[in-house]
Amino acid sequence: MRIAIVGTGVSGISALWLLNEFSEHEVNIYEKDERPGGHTNTVEFKREGREPCQVDTGFIVCNPPTYPNFLRFLQHLNIPLLKTEMTFSVTRDRGKFEWAGEGLGGVFCQLSNLFNPRLYRMLFDIIRFNLFATDILHQEGDKEGISIGDYLDKEGYGEGFRDDYLMPMTGAIWSTPADQAALDFPASTLIRFFHNHHLLQITGKPKWLTVQGGSKKYLDAVLGKLPKENLHLNTEITAIESVDDGVNLVEASGQKHLYDHVILATHSDTTLKLLRNGGGLTDDEEKALGPWKWSKNEAILHWDERLMPIRRKAYSAWNYLTLTESDGNKPRTSDSEVETVALTYDMNILQHLPESKHGLVLVTLNPPFPVDESKVVRRFTYAHPMMTHESVASQALLPSIQNKRGISFVGAWTKYGFHEDGFTSSMRLLLQPPFNVSSPFPLRPATRDLPTTTLGILAARILVNVLENLRRRVQPAWYWVRYVVIIGLVWLEQVFGAMRWRKGQEEVGRLKVYWVGNDGESKKRR
Repeated sequence: MRIAIVGTGVSGISALWLLNEFSEHEVNIYEKDERPGGHTNTVEFKREGREPCQVDTGFIVCNPPTYPNFLRFLQHLNIPLLKTEMTFSVTRDRGKFEWAGEGLGGVFCQLSNLFNPRLYRMLFDIIRFNLFATDILHQEGDKEGISIGDYLDKEGYGEGFRDDYLMPMTGAIWSTPADQAALDFPASTLIRFFHNHHLLQITGKPKWLTVQGGSKKYLDAVLGKLPKENLHLNTEITAIESVDDGVNLVEASGQKHLYDHVILATHSDTTLKLLRNGGGLTDDEEKALGPWKWSKNEAILHWDERLMPIRRKAYSAWNYLTLTESDGNKPRTSDSEVETVALTYDMNILQHLPESKHGLVLVTLNPPFPVDESKVVRRFTYAHPMMTHESVASQALLPSIQNKRGISFVGAWTKYGFHEDGFTSSMRLLLQPPFNVSSPFPLRPATRDLPTTTLGILAARILVNVLENLRRRVQPAWYWVRYVVIIGLVWLEQVFGAMRWRKGQEEVGRLKVYWVGNDGESKKRR
């Protein structure tokens, strides 16, 4: 067959690789931008007085358990990989509150954390969540499931766990605003993802890998074997038309290209627009593609250290930043503390770029305040799928529209939205008729079996349950303790003020905020 692929992200490139190298089909690929790759975007980082280096600004890391097929693809291409690390920090209000997950030095990177009851409650809730969250995956009666926000309310998790751990983690992973959008995330989908990615355990986490020299290397390897005339960059496709003798690709210029089959490796909203413009959109296609929403995120390559944690002990591979006060210093509501994802990737850590050679190498998504323009190298915009009950449910409808009227659909959005999902969607499609490619390796699942309850886990669950019940029983007395502590802190703040000890006054003021704002339970969503 004569086949066209629209889109050169990981899904389109993997489909191209399989068709071009392991089938007899003739394949062309189209991309509206001047460069191929989508989120695979390696660029040069260069600043005066420092050695230049190649930096990934979109796709950065992967690991063997949850990227089995994509990693075998890289190995088949002899793409060099480096071990890296995945650490995480949260910085609120430019360092007024800060913690990192790498050891006790990171958790207590600021002295006031030692006396912060909200932080200790968060740590306890992390252990509780890790032990009990997968219970929801065993429940088969509630097929629609509940949102993660409702799940946290139902199970009585604290605000600290929600706002300083789970929502920042969710927002960082999916580049989803960590307010109502993240709280509406389907609980079963999020928990299954956390389980598959070993995020519900303290030990035994997988080794993370990054492409040495940048992920562009796999793009070059695949495209290097494609005839140059079959790669169409700067070519925007505006419509897909089904006709009697095949499928037409319609360019923005009006020019048409006839193919036997078209594979749409574009975002679901783009795919929907192409089909609608072609005049042949079916009801089934509308139902499968329509529920998806996408968030646009600005990525900035820079070296402005203000977009990192204030304290060096908190520096991590992923650094989540949030402001909880508006410009007028009026606190935002708990439901909308973070209007966008603000996340800084420390590329020195992630891609083994020594700071002594290159200086700070940072990529920040949606900075919460303006970046120093003198320290900006490049700016990019990426779109990420937003997981909702409606969009996740629509994934089950995809088989009903595949290979109908000469059109097929692939994309990372067909699963969780990551590189493995995009690669797997193409491989799953092309192993079947009418393509029947001869893949060099079989398709492997990227899911893990649910954990079994060992004697040790059972004992831990019992202990945590006892402690949680005890905590709830002493909750009324806790309000009196808070009242006494707050009075003491107000008095101490005044004393330090009279002594003109600004540092001590600031630390006590920070502690006062912790104790005043700590009501124990997560506030119900409006």
